[in-house]
Amino acid sequence: MSKIMAGVFSQPKRKNTPAPAPHVEVSELPLDGRLISVLRGRGVRELFPPQVEAVKAGLFDGRSVLLCTATASGKSLLAEVASVKAALEGGMALYAVPLKALAYEKLVHFSHYGGLAKVGVSTGDFDSEDRRLHEYDVLVVTYEKLDSLLRHRPGWLSSVKTVVVDEIHYLGDPRRGPVLESIIAKLKHLGLRAQFIGLSATVGNAAEVAEWLGARLVASSWRPVPLREGVYHGGRIYYPDGTYRRVEAAGDAEVALAVDAVAGGGQALVFASSRSSTVRIAKAVAKAIAAHPARLIDVAEASRLAGEVARASSSKIIGRELAELVARGVAFHNAGLELEVRRLVEEGFRRGVVKVVVSTTTLAAGVNLPARRVVVADFERFDPVVGREEIPVLEYKQMAGRAGRPGLDAVGEAVLVARSKNEVGYLMERYVRGQVEEVRSHILAGPNLRAHVLGAVGGGYARSIDELVDFFSNTLGYHQARTAVKSALLRSRVGAAVEELEEWGFLERDGERVYATELGRQVARLYLDPETAARYIELIKSLRGGNTSAYLYVVLTARDFPRVRRGRADRRVAEEVLSVLDVEEDEEFEEVVKTASVLTAWIEEEDEDAIFNRFEVAPGDLRVYIDLFEWLGNAAAKLAGMLGLEEHRRGLEVVTARVIYGVREELLELVTALRGVGRVRARALYNFGYRTVKDLAKASVREIASLPGFGERLAESIIEQARQLAGLS
Repeated sequence: MSKIMAGVFSQPKRKNTPAPAPHVEVSELPLDGRLISVLRGRGVRELFPPQVEAVKAGLFDGRSVLLCTATASGKSLLAEVASVKAALEGGMALYAVPLKALAYEKLVHFSHYGGLAKVGVSTGDFDSEDRRLHEYDVLVVTYEKLDSLLRHRPGWLSSVKTVVVDEIHYLGDPRRGPVLESIIAKLKHLGLRAQFIGLSATVGNAAEVAEWLGARLVASSWRPVPLREGVYHGGRIYYPDGTYRRVEAAGDAEVALAVDAVAGGGQALVFASSRSSTVRIAKAVAKAIAAHPARLIDVAEASRLAGEVARASSSKIIGRELAELVARGVAFHNAGLELEVRRLVEEGFRRGVVKVVVSTTTLAAGVNLPARRVVVADFERFDPVVGREEIPVLEYKQMAGRAGRPGLDAVGEAVLVARSKNEVGYLMERYVRGQVEEVRSHILAGPNLRAHVLGAVGGGYARSIDELVDFFSNTLGYHQARTAVKSALLRSRVGAAVEELEEWGFLERDGERVYATELGRQVARLYLDPETAARYIELIKSLRGGNTSAYLYVVLTARDFPRVRRGRADRRVAEEVLSVLDVEEDEEFEEVVKTASVLTAWIEEEDEDAIFNRFEVAPGDLRVYIDLFEWLGNAAAKLAGMLGLEEHRRGLEVVTARVIYGVREELLELVTALRGVGRVRARALYNFGYRTVKDLAKASVREIASLPGFGERLAESIIEQARQLAGLS
């Protein structure tokens, strides 16, 4: 068996936290005086009861702990302090989160610790071990980035003393869960003497997960603001104790509940099932607030924020629509908004300028906004594969946990909306009284197992079938396979995965020994799904020639890539693909071509509003497509290079660069070489005759400053950059 990580994966001691813990002053904690000063500076004088239990469990003594405590109970603060403590003691801390947005939010949280630790963020560039990362004391990473780093096994891993996994309930997610399990299995294999801290408010089988981790469990439902949950129907909120409360505000249920909260001096966070619903509900709430006899918002502050939102949005259509609502104290919040616009909305809500935010349920994990009342407008949502489905209890509890603003609200309230009288009882039993689902592993499912088998072999964690079985016996999936034949079952599944990877040319076998081919090592380093890599290789080999549409099509066939479902596909794109590839024109082909049509419009320099009008793809969606294409397009180019197909390698690199910057090919030199020059300014320079860096090196500041979108300071910067690049400075 692999070595077990000392300290992290020792024998678990199950610990539930029943009774309220005694008060503990911050000054009593076994911490560096500088850390205590920071905590006091943040207004923390004594610990909450769950925090006391975590300290008693050994959180600050290097013990591994699984913290399953309510939202706002202070678990994240403890994890931050433990991370900085590791840094002050000469070690390094890794802080893993599921989403990029949460990574950058966490970076802001760590700014409170000033110069006590150098904190960095790393969320992309999977084909790199990032040697520079050893310069940081605390590194905030996404799950996928951490798994990628562990595949590269950089030398600085030996410095890691603390590993924090935030939102550890993602273990039950079909896509991200296996990544988390792979991370834990790799850490066990490496035998690092590191502390492990898991954080979640919602794990149905927390004791089982803690046992698997070898961590002490601290579980508590204590909250700084008590939570009252209920179901709304017909002007009343019904509570599980049989009581009810009338809501006087008129209108649709979610509107009435939001306005009622604001009229009482609070804020409301409304969760809806679709993007269009967030806009519709936000408009209805804004109208109701405007008609309310009391003055519910600060008009001057709201107007200022609305101006910032309009300026930050690259889509004038969406920016104008959102700004008009923000000016009335309301906002919608969905994946169509750019990160900066979302940040403005969230910050406006935290400052109390925005009184109501209406968000999609799918963004609930990334919306860290406490409100007096949380309204769950829809308990069902549409899934393109299975149709309408109910949200899990776990997801509802995550949303409900946002209710209650510490220091502002005596009670937080979470309310589900029932559409009929009969639904009241169902929602009460299913969600209010319901138990959070148990976390179940997905790592032994075919596609997931293939990917992580290749990662384990390519990363040097296993060199035989026996070692692969040993590696995967450290996963939650194996731990949960409570059968007498689970070792045989695991061996059978691992063997089947190895056979498929052999067929694709990623692994080779010599008896029981298993080796990654050079191609297989590259696929593992690129963090590609093996099936996607095999499809890329097949398509690239079959290209009879190269064109932009075909290269877009190849990259977009990845199962990781979301498909555009609105608007009409560009027939010219389809014809260009078919001119060099023999593929069937089925439903999948149409979906991929439609997505390629969106990116074609982008790289032909159509603006965001034109793309939004044609395909209903908003700037936030476009950013997701661009980020994914940057990773997958560069990966496809590297595979083409390994195949010796230089024409296609260069073609894929050019198309990927065009997608990243949203430009035609002639602008690539300007946008890639010069800071401060994006697609719009580059086009202006090109149209006025400044087509290369050398052209700009010879220009005067007055000439460039006079162009649309340029000022004197930017002109000076661009010309200085150009002269340095041209060797004229």
